[in-house]
Amino acid sequence: MARQTYPGIVRTRQVLLSALLLILCDPARALAQVSQVAYELHYGGAGDPGVSLRITPKNPLPAPVDLVIPRSYPGGYSFVPYDDFVEDVHAFSPDGQSIACKKDADGPRWAIGQGSEKIARIEYRVNVVRMEDRVLDSVETSKIRKNYVGLLGYSVFGYIDGMQQASVDLQVNGPAGWPVLSTLDPHATVPKGAVKVHAASYDVLADSQVVMGPGVQFQALPGKINLLMAVYSEGDEDVDAESKLAREALDRVQEYFGDTPFPAYTVLLELLQPREGHDYNFSQEHDTSGTFSLSVDSATNAHSADSHAYSTLFNYAHHMAHSWVPKRVWGVGYRPFNWELTPVIETIWFNEGFGRYAGMQAIAAGLPEEERKTRRERTIMRTRGILDAAPPFIKRMPLTLLSQEASFLYAKDFRTGMNIFGRGFLMAAEMDDRIQAQTKGKKSLRDGYRALLAWSAANQRAFQVEEMTRILSESTGVDVHDIVARWMEAPLR
Repeated sequence: MARQTYPGIVRTRQVLLSALLLILCDPARALAQVSQVAYELHYGGAGDPGVSLRITPKNPLPAPVDLVIPRSYPGGYSFVPYDDFVEDVHAFSPDGQSIACKKDADGPRWAIGQGSEKIARIEYRVNVVRMEDRVLDSVETSKIRKNYVGLLGYSVFGYIDGMQQASVDLQVNGPAGWPVLSTLDPHATVPKGAVKVHAASYDVLADSQVVMGPGVQFQALPGKINLLMAVYSEGDEDVDAESKLAREALDRVQEYFGDTPFPAYTVLLELLQPREGHDYNFSQEHDTSGTFSLSVDSATNAHSADSHAYSTLFNYAHHMAHSWVPKRVWGVGYRPFNWELTPVIETIWFNEGFGRYAGMQAIAAGLPEEERKTRRERTIMRTRGILDAAPPFIKRMPLTLLSQEASFLYAKDFRTGMNIFGRGFLMAAEMDDRIQAQTKGKKSLRDGYRALLAWSAANQRAFQVEEMTRILSESTGVDVHDIVARWMEAPLR
């Protein structure tokens, strides 16, 4: 007779033992795995220069803990001291007693509590008006304007160190009657006054956006991936025409990669009257959304130049493609993301160059053959011109070193940015030409992208360059090792 067992009891004991060992070995990790965190964001309305935040763990935390505010963000490749705009940091015990909070002299941290204290909640404010005054790159800053609030998640949401993997419930409160949107859960009908959403982790929360105000025009366009446009314009903007361009771009990109990894995508488009000393016309990808912070000169309207439609399509497609590359397939250094310091990334050439190439090819699929060839060759020649004009010391840099430099300077010294995306773009183009030539058009680099995405979904880690090269070669049946090796060195030195 077999010994009778009770699987539920045995499994429970195993879970409890595993949890105990985890707590003994790594308390912070254990805390993140068993906890949830509630965030509340409040904007008071006209005249309020900032937003108020409250972080409430599901269970009070033993002190001390650290509150951390980001100084970097995915795909930004720059240092932005968002902690400079944080004010009035306070913490409270379960019985409402105030707990000491001390700012680190150098880092974006506040040490909270000590000894036997318990921390029930943390509160602070972010001065958004001062942020926009001092952060000169429009795409890096949140904004509060008349009848409009646009918030980048990483510029306002801090985290309790050790709890980055805890699930998050977010409550956003705005003035009564104002539409309030979180890109974590976009809907065709935008709620008024408040919205409550969920994020799987802090990383997902931070890479989202919050938009509110009667100055925002919303437009929903259904598709295989639903599109929600949130447009704030300080000039003449044709939202219908703009939305059609964004819809076409998203459709083309989705068709190129061939999957639907998220149900909806949000475009936050800001068309702003330029302020002296500020830089405009950069865009920024997020996990399932994009911030397109442009001057009013870039508006879509009856006065737009003939070239406007294609350049707008290309910009949308480029940044939408980033929701696949590198958000869903990435190289060394991109993840796990370091929110406190600008991470050193070895494969920005893949992020930006391969992402840019995918966007271009996605748009090209909808063009007549002759126009497709002409635009592709024109873009390739223009990109080669960037590399030809580079200073000799940049030409001599191997690709990994140039990527490491661009990790800090991509837009600040755009010589690094242009040359890193340029080399990656031309590497991708050379691969695609060889693959299509040797397979007589039966295969293309698109097959390689799809294989990389499948590999990443299965492995959930950064690829090594050799792994990327092998996957591209095996999935297309065309060896591209020599192309990668040449570009990884310095082909122009």
